[in-house]
Amino acid sequence: MSNHNLLNSFQSGFRSGHSTTTALVRITDDIRLGMDNQQVTVLTLLDFSKAFNTVDFDVLLAVLSSLNISPKVIGWFHSYLRGRRQRVQIQDTFYDWSVVKAGVPQGGVLSPLLFSIFINSICSDITSLYHKYADDLQIYFQCKIAALPNTIRLINEDLIRIYHWCNSFGLKVNQLKTQAIIIGSSKLISRLTFSLLPPVIFEGTLIPYSDKVKNLGIMFDRTLSWGPQVSEVSRRMFAAVGSLRRLRNFLPIPTKVALAQSLLLPILDYADTCYLDLTVDQLNKLERLQNYCIKFIFGLRKYDHISEFRHKLKWLPIRFRRNTHILHLLYCILFNPTTPSYLKDRFIYLSSLHSLPLRSQNNLLSTPRHSSSFYSNSFTVTAIRLWNSLPLHIKECKSLPIFKNKLKLYYLSS
Repeated sequence: MSNHNLLNSFQSGFRSGHSTTTALVRITDDIRLGMDNQQVTVLTLLDFSKAFNTVDFDVLLAVLSSLNISPKVIGWFHSYLRGRRQRVQIQDTFYDWSVVKAGVPQGGVLSPLLFSIFINSICSDITSLYHKYADDLQIYFQCKIAALPNTIRLINEDLIRIYHWCNSFGLKVNQLKTQAIIIGSSKLISRLTFSLLPPVIFEGTLIPYSDKVKNLGIMFDRTLSWGPQVSEVSRRMFAAVGSLRRLRNFLPIPTKVALAQSLLLPILDYADTCYLDLTVDQLNKLERLQNYCIKFIFGLRKYDHISEFRHKLKWLPIRFRRNTHILHLLYCILFNPTTPSYLKDRFIYLSSLHSLPLRSQNNLLSTPRHSSSFYSNSFTVTAIRLWNSLPLHIKECKSLPIFKNKLKLYYLSS
């Protein structure tokens, strides 16, 4: 599937080098580029009901066959999928066995790939931009404010096409969890009267325009202000630390460090490369959350200084920490062949733009043209700016672990 590029290039689920973060980076950068061009983005998030459990065996085998997979292998998959049974046990009571008539096997190593193959063609006929992560599908269109009614009409036409595809393939969209939002600069959004806009409609159901939506674990609001996202990170962090605090006096420091790194910091770090245009107050709030982790580890009081303790842990302040995550992802984009093409296409070396490349340009990336701070704060521009400022010996590292180590030492020395 990978060698012959048979999977949709905008499917980021269960693929090497792909992740929710790479999907979110693409979507947020597209939204920011629209803002830079004084456009708004109409984003619709679709949620499938029990998607993995409703995969029709005959349809899946037909899809596999259409990809030129050999009859022998199709026969193997026929045997793999069919003939399974399941039953329910409640305490010591066992219910009758039932034949599994649909769905990829739960917990099967092949199941995520089989589902990705099954849903591969869902967007083949639509005109909107789109992105898929396993059974999460989002479609979006960008336009000037004057063109919004026509854009919403195009979105609705694509939703009709998706509905017909779902009917043919046996999947069902959960209309109650389907969301729509219009995102743009605060100046443009303030000019909209949402009650006068045509509605987004799916299968006869009106999808109201939301003030904020949760997209692959990140909170988007109408202006990408990230206030709801920072609040959600704060809420989850305090909840996680609260569940550990009762143990703080009994656990040794190395154990608390391990707990913080495995349970607390991932909340702080998740997809942080997608929301880089935070205000100073928002960044300070995230810094206090990291400090909260340090105080948990060392049993510090509310107003104790933490700088020396952060130095002991060799943790970077939040601003530098986010920079390392940006550069880690950029390194993978530049040098890992499995990183998605939808991100690789955004980065071009300066040397490739000139007929007589200079040695000094060999490791510098070209900054795309933009006219406002909206795109200046995108992952693409921020990553290029940070990369171009790095010393040459770091940019020339031959592997990601070496790059990470040298980059951290570089920032710690700063």
